[in-house]
Amino acid sequence: MLHVCNFPLSGCVRCTSRQWTAVRGGKKWNVQRPKPRVWKARVLESITRPIYVEDIVPISQSCEKLEITTQDTEVDEYEEFMYKQVKKMFDENTMILVCQMLSMPTVDKRKAINTMKDNGMRLWFYNNRLIRRAITEYSQYKNMAPWIIGSNVYVVCPEPKVKEALKILKKIPDFIVLGGLVENSLYSKDGLTHYSQLPNIEQLRGELVSVLNMAAGGKTHSLLESHQQTLCRNLTQYVKQETEGEDNS
Repeated sequence: MLHVCNFPLSGCVRCTSRQWTAVRGGKKWNVQRPKPRVWKARVLESITRPIYVEDIVPISQSCEKLEITTQDTEVDEYEEFMYKQVKKMFDENTMILVCQMLSMPTVDKRKAINTMKDNGMRLWFYNNRLIRRAITEYSQYKNMAPWIIGSNVYVVCPEPKVKEALKILKKIPDFIVLGGLVENSLYSKDGLTHYSQLPNIEQLRGELVSVLNMAAGGKTHSLLESHQQTLCRNLTQYVKQETEGEDNS
């Protein structure tokens, strides 16, 4: 037996002998756009809404990253010791070559160190931060700053053995020469090559002595007295002309 409810409602319940079934009728509820409140309630709400005044806080106090810490930093004794070694390297060596070191095995690095040591030179590996700190104290070394990049190695020697150093570095492809400091003068890679081709200082001194000995054979004496001799001839000719003029008068 089936009973149906025909009341004019938005929904009703259908009853059967076996089960109850809920049925919805009419238009659907609008849940997305709720019905606005009356205008009197909205006016009252806007009038009674509290006004909050924002506190103006300086940026230095609002940002945690800008806070200045006044804590005393401890001095790294090991770094100070290495810095003294860097200064000692600049003070005791007349030749410092700056090389860019590529990735190389430890065995090849040890071999390069021993080869330099056998030829009276040494390889030093220092942190770039220490080198930059040292060159700022020496005004004549400030132009070395563009070379202090990446992983560097320094070939140092108390004597300017540029020719020997470049000869050894040609056999080590992992060391690229950037420039160097030789006898308080900075040289580029091409400048070091030109410097290595110059003759020995003893040979240059011998050539200078030979030139001076050749000049001492008579040319030097005559060149030094040429101005005095010319002046004497001019004065003699002037006196002669004055004497002849008086005799004619």
